[in-house]
Amino acid sequence: MMKYVSLIGKPFCIILYIAGIILAVKKKFVPLAALFTMHLTEYFIIGRKTAKQSGISAGKGLANCLAFGFTWWLPLRSADKKTEE
Repeated sequence: MMKYVSLIGKPFCIILYIAGIILAVKKKFVPLAALFTMHLTEYFIIGRKTAKQSGISAGKGLANCLAFGFTWWLPLRSADKKTEE
């Protein structure tokens, strides 16, 4: 299941950013700003912790979270829980 979250979600996030950039060019910045703000907040709430637990650098974790949101950390966190059990 988590494999599909990543496979479908990552391209979807890229499409959302492209749409946001197109809207920003048309002077409608709110969707792009909202997407960026949500992903940045998500990084500080859970992405940073997940990256640290998985041995990923803070910079790489931030880049992944900004680009892909939960589709980056959710499968990783799920895989970490399976290895703990």
